[in-house]
Parts: sequence; C-alpha cells; structure tokens
Amino acid sequence: MCPRKTSKSAAERRRQAMMEAAYELFIEKGYVAVTVDEIIQRSGGSKSTLYKFFGNKEGILGAVIEALANEMLGEMQVGILSDRPLREGLERMGFTVGRLALSANAINQYRLAIANVAVFPDLARLWFDKGPGTTFNGIAEYLKKEVAIGRLDIENPAIAAQFFLGMIICKDNILMSIGDAGPSDIDLKAIVKAAVDVFLAAYEA
Repeated sequence: MCPRKTSKSAAERRRQAMMEAAYELFIEKGYVAVTVDEIIQRSGGSKSTLYKFFGNKEGILGAVIEALANEMLGEMQVGILSDRPLREGLERMGFTVGRLALSANAINQYRLAIANVAVFPDLARLWFDKGPGTTFNGIAEYLKKEVAIGRLDIENPAIAAQFFLGMIICKDNILMSIGDAGPSDIDLKAIVKAAVDVFLAAYEA
C-alpha cells in the first residue's frame, strides 16, 4: 500500500487500515464488486467511521489514489531540486517519478481506473486528477522555477512536463499494464539520463 506508516493517532491508524483494506479488495475483485461491508470486515471499524472519513466508496478510492500522488510529490522534493545543478535535479526527479509511476501500486491503480471507465467515467477522472494530474503539475512547477532563475527556456511548462515524463514511462507503463515486468533501477536510470539529454537539448537556456 502506498501511504507511508508514521506515528499516528488511533483515528489515523483506523483510516489507514480502511484505505489499505479497500486497496487490496479493489485489486483483488475490482472496484465495482467490492462493497463497503467487505472493507469494514477486512479493516475493522464501522460503516459510520468509514463514511465519516471518506463519505462513500468512491471517496476511499480517491484517498488511496491521492496518497500515491502525494508520495510521488514528497519524494520528488520539488522545493529543493532548484538548489541542485540542473541536470542533477532533472535526473533525480525523473528517476523518482519513474520508479513510483512504474511501481506495482501505480500500475494496479491505472488498471483499476481503465477497467471501469465505461461504467464509471468519473472514477477514471478522479484517478487522473488525484494521481497523474497532480504529478504533472508538480513537474511543471519545478520547470517554472528553473525558467524563473534562467536555467531553462520553456514557453509552456505544462506541455514540457508531459514530454519529460512521457519519455521516461510511456513504453514501460504500457508493457507493465499488460503483465510485463518493469525496468530495473539500472535500466530506468539509463532511460532517465537519455530523456534528460533530449530535454536539455530542447530547453536548456
């Protein structure tokens, strides 16, 4: 499960347990087939507690997806990357996002959203907004900072963020979604280095 375990209050531990139980059930059975009762049975607690924390089943899925996006942003450390040399910052960000975006958790959530898009289009939109959309925005904010200090020359950071992340994860995201293994850390670092070379050739000031 994606959220990190830290020192938590009893309420936070209960919320965490419900998120983990829901995530496991969603992956095992599919979002549509899982009931709130099953989540409660696996996690403990009560329906009233679940509704208090999340509102409904869609709310708990949104919380799970958002937790993964927040972990990505936290590990990216966008706030301090601009203190590093440009290439180092890009490579660190690219490897971190690539490793998390190509993790089993992220691929499972992608499959979950796609599997239900015809019946629950709002679910797929929720996944994008709280997951990839949040990550794209984080990368774009980093690029804006690099433009502001004169190290990059980018007219549209949002589009540049799409180009950057796409070079790193596009092929492996598709392959992992159909059951292939993801790249090793060594392979991913090589992909990121090549992506940064191309990116800097296009955008370095």
